[in-house]
Amino acid sequence: MSKILIVNDDGIDSPLLQALIARFQKLGEVVVAAPRFEQSWVSKCMSRFKDVDAIKRDDLPCEAYSISGSPADCVNLALGHLLEEKPLCVVSGINVGHNAGLAYILSSGTVGAALEGALHNIPSFAASLGLDRGDYDRLKDNPQALGESLGSKAALAAEILADFVSKTLESNEPAYGVVHKLNFPSSEISGKTEIVRSNPARTEAGSFFAAKKNAFSFSYRELGEIDSQTPTDRETLKAGKISYSKLDFSQIGQLS
Repeated sequence: MSKILIVNDDGIDSPLLQALIARFQKLGEVVVAAPRFEQSWVSKCMSRFKDVDAIKRDDLPCEAYSISGSPADCVNLALGHLLEEKPLCVVSGINVGHNAGLAYILSSGTVGAALEGALHNIPSFAASLGLDRGDYDRLKDNPQALGESLGSKAALAAEILADFVSKTLESNEPAYGVVHKLNFPSSEISGKTEIVRSNPARTEAGSFFAAKKNAFSFSYRELGEIDSQTPTDRETLKAGKISYSKLDFSQIGQLS
């Protein structure tokens, strides 16, 4: 049975990871390689100046490793040392909160992990679940406080993602440098919720840092948009639909 590598950037104890494991075990043998702690906003950074360790976890329903590095470290290490052969695909998520708009996409550890898989010529997918502010704050304060309603939504998102992955794999399209990015809206979804091919919104937020005594601390800011070509991922989410963006990093710098 082909193996499926699952990773995230919210940490191996994220409850949204459990939804992916449960659904993708129906498609193949799941192996989890996830950060020991949350690694949001780290993009595809690699641990150049520190050692990384991998500890096997026996409390998850599949082969699983808790890794002290970044999401991209997790994928790279798993492909080079933990798996005996190249997996069927790399699935990254489900992220706590959406990753819509270029400013978020290019900062996302979820996307960074999927990109590491894509650079190994493996079909790679990144999924994010939009949350209202109350649910987002609750999960960040207590990662296990998923609740019945949000748990059901995460399970449905995993179901939709698994179907999308299966269909994409059947197409046998080129995998190198390509990240298939799905964003689920914060509103209710169903098996009939439309998936809309969307452009990543061209976003900017100004400085993400606020002065704090003699230093500067990270401070979230809402993003503005600049001349985005519709439909954008953000517009699609506001309409209560699932946005899909095909991020083809293999085309960066190509001569036209």
